[in-house]
Amino acid sequence: MKWENTLMAYKENIKSRGFWDWVKAHTSFMKPLHRYDGVFYLTEQKLAFIGRDVKEKKDFKLEVEIGNITDIHFGFDDVFTGWEDRAAPWNKPLRVRYKSKEGERTIYLFVNFHHKYGMRTSDNKEAFEKLKSLLEGK
Repeated sequence: MKWENTLMAYKENIKSRGFWDWVKAHTSFMKPLHRYDGVFYLTEQKLAFIGRDVKEKKDFKLEVEIGNITDIHFGFDDVFTGWEDRAAPWNKPLRVRYKSKEGERTIYLFVNFHHKYGMRTSDNKEAFEKLKSLLEGK
């Protein structure tokens, strides 16, 4: 599956967000907190995010084998709280934890971020259900 217009941030990006990052995320025409903007791919073998680092203005690519995913969560948590996004509670982040060479990493996604009836939303519920079914099959 492929979803364009996907937003992504690492846990560290959310924790180190500045005041202006928070203000932008609370302005209705702006996007939720994120560091990367691109396309999200999901296959039976891996998930991938290919796009751009919007802060450093350079290309970015992440690939994670499905077997390396340790946890998924659809909704807010102690890092990406409802306070971080103006569209809470209906535009919930998708959190993915995975094993990497650097240790366990955590990313937050807004898969196919878009506006519906003037509200900020995403396809995170659909992506969560698809990812959950892939993980149950492994």
